[in-house]
Amino acid sequence: MPWFGNFFIFQFCFVILEEDAFCWKGALSYRRMDTQSPHKWHAHPVSKVEELLETNVQEGLSDKEVEQRRERYGLNELEAGKRTPAIRIFLSQFNDFMIWVLVVAAVISGVVLKETLDATAIIVILVLNAILGFVQEYRAEKAMEALKKLAAPTAKVVRSGLETIVPARDVVPGDLIRLEVGDSIPADARILDCAAFSTQEAALTGESQAVIKSCKEIAGDVSLADRDNMVYAGTIVASGRTMALVVATGLDSEMGRIASMLEMKEEKTPLQRELKSVGKKITLLCLTVAALVIAAGVLRGYSIAIMFLAGVSLAVAAIPEGLPAVITVSLALGVQKMAKEHAVVRKLHAVETLGATTVICSDKTGTLTQNQMAVRRIYFQNRLSELTADGKVVDVESGREAQPESSSDLNPLLKIAVLCNDARKTQNGTMFGDPTETALLAMGESFAVTKNKLERACPRIGEAPFDSERKRMSTLHQVDSAYLVLVKGAPEEVLAHCTSSLLLAEEELSAKDREEILNTNSMLAKEGFRSLAFAYKRLSQPPADIKPETLEEDLVFVGLLGLTDPPRPEVIEAIKTCKKAQIKVVMITGDHKLTAEAIAKEVGLLDHRKVITGLELEKMSLGELEKDLPDIAVFARVSPSDKIKIVKAFREKGHIVAMTGDGINDAPAVKMADIGISMGKVGTDVTREASDLVLTDDNFATIVAAVKEGRVIFDNIKKFILFLLSCNISEVSTMFFAMIAGLPLPLFPIQILWINLITDGFPALALGVDPPDPHIMERSPRPRGEGILPPAKQKQILWHGLMLTVGAISSFAISYLVLKTPEDTARTVVFATLVLIQLLHSLNFRSERYSIFSLHSLANRWLLVAIFGSVLLQLGVIYLPFARSIFRTVPIGLSEWLVVFACSIVPLVIIDLIKKASSPIPSPGLDR
Repeated sequence: MPWFGNFFIFQFCFVILEEDAFCWKGALSYRRMDTQSPHKWHAHPVSKVEELLETNVQEGLSDKEVEQRRERYGLNELEAGKRTPAIRIFLSQFNDFMIWVLVVAAVISGVVLKETLDATAIIVILVLNAILGFVQEYRAEKAMEALKKLAAPTAKVVRSGLETIVPARDVVPGDLIRLEVGDSIPADARILDCAAFSTQEAALTGESQAVIKSCKEIAGDVSLADRDNMVYAGTIVASGRTMALVVATGLDSEMGRIASMLEMKEEKTPLQRELKSVGKKITLLCLTVAALVIAAGVLRGYSIAIMFLAGVSLAVAAIPEGLPAVITVSLALGVQKMAKEHAVVRKLHAVETLGATTVICSDKTGTLTQNQMAVRRIYFQNRLSELTADGKVVDVESGREAQPESSSDLNPLLKIAVLCNDARKTQNGTMFGDPTETALLAMGESFAVTKNKLERACPRIGEAPFDSERKRMSTLHQVDSAYLVLVKGAPEEVLAHCTSSLLLAEEELSAKDREEILNTNSMLAKEGFRSLAFAYKRLSQPPADIKPETLEEDLVFVGLLGLTDPPRPEVIEAIKTCKKAQIKVVMITGDHKLTAEAIAKEVGLLDHRKVITGLELEKMSLGELEKDLPDIAVFARVSPSDKIKIVKAFREKGHIVAMTGDGINDAPAVKMADIGISMGKVGTDVTREASDLVLTDDNFATIVAAVKEGRVIFDNIKKFILFLLSCNISEVSTMFFAMIAGLPLPLFPIQILWINLITDGFPALALGVDPPDPHIMERSPRPRGEGILPPAKQKQILWHGLMLTVGAISSFAISYLVLKTPEDTARTVVFATLVLIQLLHSLNFRSERYSIFSLHSLANRWLLVAIFGSVLLQLGVIYLPFARSIFRTVPIGLSEWLVVFACSIVPLVIIDLIKKASSPIPSPGLDR
């Protein structure tokens, strides 16, 4: 068979393609890392950076220099040439042990048995399996390409003195780039100068608050988060503007260095490992059965040729050729359902792994929270209030909602928050600026206090920008013929420059008032809020010199605002569902301990467990961490290496770990976890490529849906395998015990193959898409070591198969010995009995508790259709003349059919009674 030889050539090509890709990938990493050694760019003055990079801070690089550097360093991207060719995706579908078993089955059927029908059926299933897997993985690759378009594709560079916009992939070391509010930073760069410049580095460090930048060199070795004169690829400009010199691109950037940590061996999922084991067991069963049947038949006097043909037929029948197809269909349908619920599965088997997950290690920023600062606490006129997500003001002490008209009392605080603010809102409603300042604008708008209207009435005529040393910002406004100084900043600093406070009117600020304000600030900090204080001062004429020391004295204290990155509304319910499903959720974040603890309390994650920091984690050995894991709910202020340590500790404890993340710093742990989950909207390309599952809506609740789908898929695969193997045992046992009992050969080889084909076909596929148990998320995850065929299920397969065998042999014995029918008639009776008993037996696997004769058995309409259709096909095989000649059957009458029905129903009733007796009474949390 030429196609069989070609298959081996395809497999050889697949291996070569895999090795070739590995070698080229390694060479690329070596070349790029060797040509650009790292410098302590943050520790050098600008002039030294300019000298090292051989560039010009005024003119930038020339076009010729850009080309030379592009050849030297390569493109500014992380995965050039890494896209998987379509032919490799297709060939990989054949790289499975069970597929090889089926290839052997097809060869035996077609070459040895000359049964082209069965050989064709197996080949069709093989191709169907490959096509389904290929289409799904190819679509996933396309979906990932679409997700990459979410990243900023361009950068503003100065070359030969002219500013131009180029694709971000064309940026090279030494390029002079301009960065403004809203820009995605295309490469690592050293800041040259800046004005009130800050960046949002949550994707890299996990810190949700914007980082204020400077241009001064920083001496010594400092952590990444403290290099305030550097900007990094993959982060975003939150406020201000700057010019910067690119110092590292592609794999040599901080993003690239983390990407290099992802080169680790792919591990097979639990389902893949189990199926490999099942395949080996089936192979051994096939060989053993064939040998026993051949030996028994020869001892009975049958010719070696006939018995060899029967033995090989049984061996082929014992191979569940529908297994890969049903598994792939189940996975593919689950993946399609998940895609509609905003999840892109990059690998089919990842769905099953997620269903077995026992621990979800979740990032905080953007995953559990909205990654968007919001005002949630208001301290005004000596009263602390909560600003709810729907805009209501609730007194914290009494819990009463403020009267609608009293909201106008907040106007002095609202006006300062909106006017002393550099953020802006575009005509299409998009907010630009520092996340803290955009949160202040959003709060103002919720009370109909808009910046555009206020600025027309109170135009800004001067300012003292925020300074990291002063920790304050001041703006000067003209109000008719008077002037107003508005100040916001750190509460301790602002309060130190206040002499009075605004209650019903301006009153002297007493020591008691100061103490109460500072106590309130401390309380907000402990609850994880970032506090800002607001103050003002009236002037009759503008100051001659706008300096902080002249503007920010003798201020009137107005109030405090507490800001936080609020949790996603759906997260609380999702975590409750995880608790019901006995899945442990752990927060892993680079944010501050107090902030992380506050969010964990709000979403119901703590449960009397503790919060530890990266410094505490660093002092713990892996063994100590494993011991303390049950008592830890939150890991705060952690590094990428810490996350890997945490995931490793959970896995060492026997957990199946899911790791969610969106930032570059999450990618190594996402890659290491049993199932890596990344965010599609705010996630980075590095993390998406490291993950098995991408959430296109960045919704933590989507993970719960994926967990459910994974459990459903595994349940259905298990149902299918148990049904399939118990039926195959009945076929093998019927042949073997009939000969041992001295009966004639009960089935011809073609009949064995037909039974195997008709029962492994539509009924098995229908079980593969069985409706889920409504309480499936109230069950605990299966143990890591428990596979599809634990010892209890192996016993179930055996005794179910033997019960079906009893029914089949009984029908043969009754028709042949009692009714004295001819051999062909008796053989047709047992043929019909085995088909009918196996079809009805499929209903047994709909539930482990409910009776086969209950309405519960009718819930899977596809299974009912499959049973009805298979019965019609069997009737055609018995009564259609052309089919009778192929399958060597004869028409049977009413008495024979009574035997068929009796011998099919009685064993099923016995199985049903034993199932009900050995199973507990169904409870709401356990019904299936």
